[in-house]
Amino acid sequence: MRFDDRITLVNQTDSYYDPIKGEYVDGKIIETTKPCNVSTLGIERTNELFGEIDKKVVVARLQRPYVGKVDYAYINDDKKTKYKPQRQSDYRKGVFYLEGVSQ
Repeated sequence: MRFDDRITLVNQTDSYYDPIKGEYVDGKIIETTKPCNVSTLGIERTNELFGEIDKKVVVARLQRPYVGKVDYAYINDDKKTKYKPQRQSDYRKGVFYLEGVSQ
């Protein structure tokens, strides 16, 4: 399997109060880019996993398991479309099921 695509996994931290500075600190955006294989999920499998057939679901397979928190993702540096993780495989932590959300 070729891992010729790139996925950027984004985690947004919450803002918090810093008692040393005496002010609120904005949250950070942590981006991690990994090589992956991207394909679309078929209609039958989408219905089987999510119970709906009108969703367009993309499957991203990573080389290694990813256990960090993911709020949303970009594929191939396309910042126009955010992908919201619908599910991560339980036994294969390197497989993400993503649903595209327009900005």
